[in-house]
Amino acid sequence: MATKKIFVFMTVIMFLLSCTSAKTYKVGGSNYGWTVKDDSWAEHKQFHVGDSLIFQYDKNVNDLAQVSNAKEYMSCDVSSPKVVYNTGHDVVTFKEPGHYYFITSNHIQCVNGLKLDVLVVHEPSRPTPPPPSKNHEPSHPTPPPPPSKNQGPSRQSPPPPSSKNHEPSRPSPPSPPPSKNQGPSRPSPPPPPPSENQGPSREIPTPTPSKRGRIYKVGDSKGWSVYNSYYYYRWSETKQFRVGDTLYFEYNKNLNDVREISDDLEFRSCEPTSAVAVYKTGHDLIKLTKPGVHYFVSLKTGLCQAGIKLRVNVLPSTEDDTTLPNVPKINRCNRWSWWLCLLRPNH
Repeated sequence: MATKKIFVFMTVIMFLLSCTSAKTYKVGGSNYGWTVKDDSWAEHKQFHVGDSLIFQYDKNVNDLAQVSNAKEYMSCDVSSPKVVYNTGHDVVTFKEPGHYYFITSNHIQCVNGLKLDVLVVHEPSRPTPPPPSKNHEPSHPTPPPPPSKNQGPSRQSPPPPSSKNHEPSRPSPPSPPPSKNQGPSRPSPPPPPPSENQGPSREIPTPTPSKRGRIYKVGDSKGWSVYNSYYYYRWSETKQFRVGDTLYFEYNKNLNDVREISDDLEFRSCEPTSAVAVYKTGHDLIKLTKPGVHYFVSLKTGLCQAGIKLRVNVLPSTEDDTTLPNVPKINRCNRWSWWLCLLRPNH
């Protein structure tokens, strides 16, 4: 009998341990990892304290940043992250419940949706939060019985004076006179003036939102690697660039680069004598800060001649556009005295 009890006890312990064991999840599944946007991956999963996430990616192209709040998560702000991982195979273990926000510092990929919001809860086998509430509930009924016995004689003395004190207070309610005084005071509360003051205040925030510039990926899905200048010509002609917009150049930094030049003749001949700026990170964000024509070429051997060059015509920003209102022509007969029109001869 003793051996059977021990066997049952051990099986129960093993069952409980299997239920409370932490789980490990590979973000994005086994096919993709931390490389593409996949909203459905975490849709039907429930994460608990002790679980772990594995982020797998190419560390030369991507990384992982944990930010503090939803605002930084939504705006892809990595200016002050809590932790940054860049090993290409990062394991993050949840040590406490709450929201965890993960994004990539590659701004383009983050804007396109490469980020993850995870809600972590307590383990289902931990009923620790409910017990404190239950302990507090019995604590209220336990004290009343002892004081009830001690306060038995004391209850007889205090109640009558209290009731008598409350009874004389009841005749005080002859409050019809104050109600009459309050009658004329009722017309004062209508607060139409404050509502009128608040009306214009609501119109103030409406002009505040500013228009942000757009981000254009040069060459779209093909990036900065097409050996055809007509391809980039057609790409730029189908878009309208304005001051404040950003160009995103994506390429292999070991084979290519981006150089901004200022002369049209040098752009055509692919022989620039000086460059305005040079970029060679492979993921370059270039903000268009002034209107006019901007020229971009690759100076790696033969690439500009092969067609990797871009000319962009930048217009002023929409905030700089000033549209003059239609001013009606002034009729002198209306502006001056009416009798002047009567003195004018009719032709």
